[in-house]
Amino acid sequence: MNQYGRLAQRHWQEYRPGRIAEIDDPGAFFAELGVDVQDEVRVRWAAERVSAPAVAGESYLERAGRLAQMRRETEAEVLRELVLLPAEADVDLTDDPHLTEAEIAEEQWRERHLHDLLAGRSRPGDFSAAERVRLRAGAPARLLELTGLSDEALGRQELL
Repeated sequence: MNQYGRLAQRHWQEYRPGRIAEIDDPGAFFAELGVDVQDEVRVRWAAERVSAPAVAGESYLERAGRLAQMRRETEAEVLRELVLLPAEADVDLTDDPHLTEAEIAEEQWRERHLHDLLAGRSRPGDFSAAERVRLRAGAPARLLELTGLSDEALGRQELL
């Protein structure tokens, strides 16, 4: 298990123990999550580095420092999306006064089923086309990939 998997496991043990209890093989889950985070950081960082324009008059050390800061920001963004999820107590949607009961129910349904997909308790093919659309609504691209709900994954399964 890499450093991202270990970080995720420690964070989830402290802030999301109920979710860990639902995972069939936590060791394998966090090892895979760690690799996924590492790959995502690498992909995003490569794209950022290539698209980062050179700054006129910037020395080698200044550029190296700027690129290192960009990498740290990329890593932090990926960690917020995939690892450092809010504590179970913090995700109570009923506290948001802007959500209707129907919106709360929809978000709770989506969260429960996305989590089942991540934990391997269900597969995209277990859901109807309409349910897959509901699951995909508003989900980050990387989450869609991890759950098998990305366009590419659904196409391979002949579900899209």
